[in-house]
Amino acid sequence: MAKSRLLLGACIMAGVLFFTSCSENENSSFPAGTSGDIPAQVMEAFNAQFPGASNVVWTTKAGYAVADFYWDGTRSADMSRNHTAWFALESGILGMTEKEIRFVELPDQVKSAFFASEYGQAPWVADDEVDVLTRNSVAETLYIIDVEKKEGGAGTDVDLYYTPEGILVKEVIDADDNKDYQEYLPQTPSATVESWLKKNYPNARIIDLDNEDGGTEVEFIYEGLKHEAFFNQAQAWVYTRIEYEFRNIDEVTAIPSQVIAALKSTSVYLEGGRIEEAEKYETEKSGTFYCFELETRFDDDVKIYISHDGTVLEGRPDLGGGNTEDTGTVAGNVEQFIQENYPGAVIIERGYDDGYLEVDIRHDGKEKELLFNGRYEWVRTSWEISSQELPSAVTAALTAGGYWLDDNEADVIETPDSSWYEVEVLHNGEELKVFIDAAGNIIKTVRD
Repeated sequence: MAKSRLLLGACIMAGVLFFTSCSENENSSFPAGTSGDIPAQVMEAFNAQFPGASNVVWTTKAGYAVADFYWDGTRSADMSRNHTAWFALESGILGMTEKEIRFVELPDQVKSAFFASEYGQAPWVADDEVDVLTRNSVAETLYIIDVEKKEGGAGTDVDLYYTPEGILVKEVIDADDNKDYQEYLPQTPSATVESWLKKNYPNARIIDLDNEDGGTEVEFIYEGLKHEAFFNQAQAWVYTRIEYEFRNIDEVTAIPSQVIAALKSTSVYLEGGRIEEAEKYETEKSGTFYCFELETRFDDDVKIYISHDGTVLEGRPDLGGGNTEDTGTVAGNVEQFIQENYPGAVIIERGYDDGYLEVDIRHDGKEKELLFNGRYEWVRTSWEISSQELPSAVTAALTAGGYWLDDNEADVIETPDSSWYEVEVLHNGEELKVFIDAAGNIIKTVRD
């Protein structure tokens, strides 16, 4: 994860106290009176924060003066730039510092958590260089470990975001190698949101804050757990989601026993479903409930919702706020992709799942799930249809093959390379799942 982040157009240092800005001003204009130069207050803050910094280049982006430089590094024989610092152009205040450390320099709690995870085992291999994001006193420091594995001739790269105490707060698959972490620049919550946090979660440490058209989303750490709170446009609280880390669900004492009992009585669990995720929702509109994601024997992900009293619910309760978790924009070119390929679609939920950005939309009367990688490239779309909606070529091929439909539902899968249907069927007394394309060609069959 070496970052020779020589942003295009960066200028060479011309003196000790005077730097000119570079030709690549991706951002907005400089403050009045600077004539395109790095403001004096930025230079003063930089020299005070990083005395003796060398090999410095400056660029500007998103209202910040950005310095890439070498300072206090571990490579005594190599003066490669190992720090990036973001200073607000208007105030000179340092917003964020990114630096590189060796893997062995990670806090012990981070290393322990990493080696206890699946990513600390073969075939995963960790890069020797780790990125560290240091922000203001309210925002959490983050350690980003880059891991990679190669299986079946294909490689997968994942960025893992850890807090100092070893909490894994985010996984991103196939992120841009030249990422600048601009989205992690600290933002100031509104007075209403800040007051709510101080009252309900004193000393909470913010991971990320997004101010969007649909409201404000705040991710934070409190009492060793990751929380996410959403506020509507009026800055009124809508819901809080709490993520539980576990190896054995019975060890999560914060989940009521009646909820665990209800979970274990569901058919998905009884048929061997593996519990992958557990979350608690506290909402203004629907009270408290829990969400469990289980993976079936056939790699299907199923979500089960259970109320606080142990009642298994039919689907997710209304979160409030217009029945959406996020009515604003989504990162990168994702929103543009959705509108171009699913015209008229409404975004109803977004979040990270197994390293992918998952965006749920409502389109043509269906709820569809889209996955994007860390470069915001579309990976796949899936949704459910009734068996009556299957193309005639599909039903004809199934009938000709001696398959009987075992369910009234089927899944539609679209990827950049192909698309197909996943249909549950009966054949010679066996329950099977058939993967078949629109022309009726059977791709594969697995036991269900």
